[in-house]
Amino acid sequence: KKLGILFGSFFKIGLFTFGGGYAMLALLENEFVIRRKWISREDFLTMTAISKSTPAHGSQQCYLSWLADGGFAGALTATIAVCIPSFLIIYLISLFFDQFLSLTL
Repeated sequence: KKLGILFGSFFKIGLFTFGGGYAMLALLENEFVIRRKWISREDFLTMTAISKSTPAHGSQQCYLSWLADGGFAGALTATIAVCIPSFLIIYLISLFFDQFLSLTL
């Protein structure tokens, strides 16, 4: 059940945030610290400091999911869920890109 909640939460965050990890911070804090109370504010701040000091793209999702007792499965679920919306949007754009380029003025 927790993996489903993690997937849904990170999918929603991935769908509605633009600008990468820093743009997600407020939504992540609201979802996991304030709303669900899965982690403390101190743990959230620690996770943010650690994830922003590592070069990995999905480190923020991994650390947060791990801290929320999702373990490896939670970290993997969160990383996949936050990436799916971007992939789908780019895929949909690619379907119409050739048609867009062929338009004449």
